[in-house]
Amino acid sequence: MKKYKLFLFYALISVLTTMLSSCAQIVVGGAASGGIILVQERSAKQAAIDILAKTQIEEAMFSNSYDNLFSKIRVIVYEGRVLLVGTVKSDKLRVQAEEIANKVKNVTEVANYIVIGNNDIVDYIKDTRISLELKAKLLTDKDISEVNFSVTTENRVLFIIGIAQDKQELSRVLNHASDIAGVKKIINLVLEKNDPKRAK
Repeated sequence: MKKYKLFLFYALISVLTTMLSSCAQIVVGGAASGGIILVQERSAKQAAIDILAKTQIEEAMFSNSYDNLFSKIRVIVYEGRVLLVGTVKSDKLRVQAEEIANKVKNVTEVANYIVIGNNDIVDYIKDTRISLELKAKLLTDKDISEVNFSVTTENRVLFIIGIAQDKQELSRVLNHASDIAGVKKIINLVLEKNDPKRAK
């Protein structure tokens, strides 16, 4: 029962976070201070669809195994594309997680980057530091709409998914990621604004 309440708590946080960032425009710093305007490329409708898909995937993982799936795997959904990142004990669990994601409505693609092995608190701290550092860099770069990118890190491999306005913005994002100490590899899953692969 405690684990189910914990799942509901995390699901609620996820919903609120996405809702708060799903506006068409977000002004940072205020107009009087010359704040920058961040344009959210993903529509509010698509954001809601992504929230539902993410919640359904996590709920299915929770129901199947809290300890081996839900607590080990992070799920990011962006315009129907699902990113699975984490470390599990066996290839069977890795495959099971992908199968769960593929069964969810409105999922168009699953990028399964789950690895087999073990993680400890030191790894978690390093990964968290890398993700937070990149988020801070994107947020403070006036030429990047940070709201259009989601990032996560596993075993010092940095994953970036989202929508770039153009090649120049994407290049700036990747340059920031490359400047972060401790990053072993960068996985770029970002699409450009006019890419035909984007959900319609």
